[in-house]
Amino acid sequence: MSLLKTTRWSILFPLLLLFALLAPATAAQSATKLRQVQVQVPAHPQNPSQKAGTLTLDLVFKNKRGSKRKFTPRLLTRIEFDQIPLTCGNEQGGGTSQFLLSDTLDTNVKFTKSPQPAGKKPKPGRYAYRFSYAFEDFTGKLSGTIDKPNTEDGKLRSQGKFQIDDLDPNPGHTNCSSSPFFGWGGLPVTGA
Repeated sequence: MSLLKTTRWSILFPLLLLFALLAPATAAQSATKLRQVQVQVPAHPQNPSQKAGTLTLDLVFKNKRGSKRKFTPRLLTRIEFDQIPLTCGNEQGGGTSQFLLSDTLDTNVKFTKSPQPAGKKPKPGRYAYRFSYAFEDFTGKLSGTIDKPNTEDGKLRSQGKFQIDDLDPNPGHTNCSSSPFFGWGGLPVTGA
């Protein structure tokens, strides 16, 4: 009987020890939060009756293992265009026209930490991360910054710009653009 108990413990003890060693490593993995930026894109001045479009950016924030509360932006995962007004030059002799872009692009754009201005160290808990993306299906670019500024409230904000230089969505609308570009600043980063 005592031999059986000893054998059980000799098998069970190393398993318990292994579990105790692995448990903190799995518990310390980083967490993920989904965030979103919504940008209202105004109608063209030539067509003021047209409603504004919306550009939505889906972001992934993660924390480090040692810091449970500090989440920083890591990925831009989706770009959604909803009724974004574009002006189309069309073919020779076709005149200009308006096109409303509605599309969703799945992306995997990584953020990079922005350098500090003049080498100054930011206050604790403050940061700025940048991203840049060149569209693959048409000519254009999207870039921006997500930062937690040195203000009293310290709320996340976004700023950036996008430009579509050449989009040919269909035969009736060619050479479409958002010319020159559209920019935004100080918009809040919200939960998705």
